[in-house]
Amino acid sequence: MLRFRKFRLPTMSRTIPFEHCDHRLHRVYDYWQAKRGARAMPARVDVDPGELRSELPYLMLTDVVDGGRRFRYRLFGTAVADAFGMDPTGRFVDEVMSDPKYRAFIIGLYRDIVTKKRPIYSTTRYGSHRDVEMWTQRLMMPLSSDGMTVDMVLSIQVFTHASPLKTQTVRLAQDKAEPIASLHDLLE
Repeated sequence: MLRFRKFRLPTMSRTIPFEHCDHRLHRVYDYWQAKRGARAMPARVDVDPGELRSELPYLMLTDVVDGGRRFRYRLFGTAVADAFGMDPTGRFVDEVMSDPKYRAFIIGLYRDIVTKKRPIYSTTRYGSHRDVEMWTQRLMMPLSSDGMTVDMVLSIQVFTHASPLKTQTVRLAQDKAEPIASLHDLLE
């Protein structure tokens, strides 16, 4: 069993939201970093969800179909399915997201990962089937079987109720985080 150090980004400003997010996101990011090694991103075969047992209810694996024209859920954790109100495993993102703005936002996140080949951290309100306001923190990380083309996305998504979180999305790099404001324009 692999052990991972606590994740820290020493060159990032203390104002970067990923540094203070839920510990489970850090654990999965550390895992992704260890699996990728010196490569830009790990391959799906490098990732064993069983090595992330405590995070498994919050994990998703999403296939990139037709170079990013569509995205299909391959694995959808039970905690995410509970918040979503169903288990969309095997279905396309554009088929299961009913709100057009939120659908465009989520697909925009996936397409950004395919294009930029870097992880994305995002906090937003979550459109739950429940009658309670929820917020989510999500971390989406690219996977590639050939080391160049993103063909799958590993994500972790956790939820809080009536959180004071601020809506924000950043693309992660080794030394900085770049805000992706244009994606949030879709939600407003």
